[in-house]
Amino acid sequence: MKKTLLIYVALILFFGIAIAGILHYGTLLESHLFSGIIAPAASIPSTISDTFLKQLHHPLPLLLIQFIVIMIVTRLFGYLVSFVAQPTVVGEIVAGIILGPSLMGALFPDMFIALFPKESLGNLHLISQLGLIFFMFVVGMELDFDKIKKQSSASVFISHVSIIFPFFLGVALAYWLYPIFAPKNISFIPFALFIGIAMSITAFPVLARIIKEKNIGDTRYGSMAITCAAADDITAWYILALIIAISVSGSLSSSIVLLFLIALYVVIMFYVIRPLFAKIGHSQSERLSMNGMSFIIVLLLLSSLATEAIGVHALFGAFMAGAMMPSSALSRLKELIAPRLEYVSLLVLLPLFFALTGLRSEIGLLNSVDAWLICGGIIVLAVFGKLFGSALASKYMGFSWRDSFALGILMNTRGLMELVVLNIGYEMGILSTELFTMFVVMALVTTIMTGPFLNLITRGFKENKVVETMQKSLIDLLSHELRTPLTLIRGAASNLSNPQFTLADKDKEEMVQTIVEGSRRMEKVIDNLLVNARFREGKTPLNKTMLRIDDVVSSALAIAENDWGRQAKLSFSPDIPPLNADIALLQLAIGNLLDNAFKYGDDVSIEITSAFNETTLLISNNGDLPSAETIASLAASPIRLDNAIGKPGSGIGLRISQTIIEAHGGILSIYLENDRFCVHVTLRSEG
Repeated sequence: MKKTLLIYVALILFFGIAIAGILHYGTLLESHLFSGIIAPAASIPSTISDTFLKQLHHPLPLLLIQFIVIMIVTRLFGYLVSFVAQPTVVGEIVAGIILGPSLMGALFPDMFIALFPKESLGNLHLISQLGLIFFMFVVGMELDFDKIKKQSSASVFISHVSIIFPFFLGVALAYWLYPIFAPKNISFIPFALFIGIAMSITAFPVLARIIKEKNIGDTRYGSMAITCAAADDITAWYILALIIAISVSGSLSSSIVLLFLIALYVVIMFYVIRPLFAKIGHSQSERLSMNGMSFIIVLLLLSSLATEAIGVHALFGAFMAGAMMPSSALSRLKELIAPRLEYVSLLVLLPLFFALTGLRSEIGLLNSVDAWLICGGIIVLAVFGKLFGSALASKYMGFSWRDSFALGILMNTRGLMELVVLNIGYEMGILSTELFTMFVVMALVTTIMTGPFLNLITRGFKENKVVETMQKSLIDLLSHELRTPLTLIRGAASNLSNPQFTLADKDKEEMVQTIVEGSRRMEKVIDNLLVNARFREGKTPLNKTMLRIDDVVSSALAIAENDWGRQAKLSFSPDIPPLNADIALLQLAIGNLLDNAFKYGDDVSIEITSAFNETTLLISNNGDLPSAETIASLAASPIRLDNAIGKPGSGIGLRISQTIIEAHGGILSIYLENDRFCVHVTLRSEG
């Protein structure tokens, strides 16, 4: 070891001295050959400082600084708006405006010019367009042509009315805006058509996330909004492609040629690219290889290149490529591709687009009362066209007024898709900077208002979602729940009353017990039916009163212990705060949970605790423990435990309990812990 170390040190010294010697004699050679030409060297500190500042002004370091600032600011504001229940896209739009001339350029002009010099915006634009291409590809993948083709006549009607009505208002608005804001070289037809499509857009990705976050996907208006928004996206992009074709063509003959090329492109995508994607999905169903991913990206870029060459826009090609991906029911290709592209596009590249939109927006141009009145008029007309167009169409198709306006509010969400369309119009020279800024403000306002307006319109109707869920469960399982105990009772009663049968006392006792147990089960079903009826009647199905949870549990436990002939362990702290709840419903919910615990387990325990203004009820049992897969499925549908062979039931009691707990603003969760099946209920305490 010491020998190796000595050799290592000797080699370093030898070659270090040799290199130093060569460099020394090289400088002598330099002074001999170029004497009088080389300028004297600057001082070392000055050279380092100048070099550092000079390097920062090179395109690559400047681009990296812009990347860092834009990502930090957009993520920060995206995080901050979550505290006021707004989607991330709202914070990202605001961040873009803050980084632009509207705020940063006005307050810190020197910093703004240093960070975003005009010559650097070309690089930002190109990279942001690449991010948009990937994003639009993911948006296209979120649509499912097979599902859209099967949509009901109601969704088709609502979707098309929600486009044509605001489109009409936009064209009418253009007649008023054209003399004031239209660039000199733009004719009225492309200007009017573009204003129309800008008023008609619905942001499908943002709307889908709002519906998921608010957990309203299984409501009638929530599911209809998803279907209509998907159809809206497809229709709007086709209309936009036609508008761009009309705008870029200089004559009728060139317009016809361009429309023919678009039609040819669409045919190739449906009958060549779509089957090719399906083949790739079939061959790589479990794992997507690097070659497969590369091939798909190449096809995506070729599709974008084709539409850009035609004169439509590269983003339309990206959207179409995503829409051609095979359905999730047939292949896992979407599931394998989307996460890889979303991280790159949403986190890295797309923030550049928001910054670029902010750099193009100049709110300072709206420096008069008239300008702000026009901006306000655009917002009012946009909301009126989309919200009321969707709401009235929904009401005509049989929706309630509440669901109709909720659907209209959701369809009024514009978000990122509106910004994409506006930037296309800006780049084509159709929208002036002032009009572009007004429409960006409109996109921001209509997206911000979605959450609060949706909460306002659905306030007081929270239990409606519970009713819908309970009705589905009851309709699916009612026949089984009633038929099983009736069959048992009828069989036992028939045997007891048949004079041809000679039964021992033990057999008679068992049959009587069967009748009693069957009657008890029917009584439980009837109680659940009455709960469903109570939720369906009146405006306030919860008859709340102040109560103690330990009293309700004790009462339900006494009934369960008597029914099952066994005892359970109950523990609770004496300082449990009171709850504001419906005592009858809460006792029914807890009774259902206790019945399940006694049915499937031997050792049943109940624990009630309280902390941080929340009361927790934990019911656990051993015995027939379900699998992890079964526990996961219990959250999705009211099925019974798969290993409880010979123990009747459908799981509807658990589902009824869950909906009652949720109606009280609580949470019910199920898990396995220490070889015990646990049902965990959390309720807010009051008082």
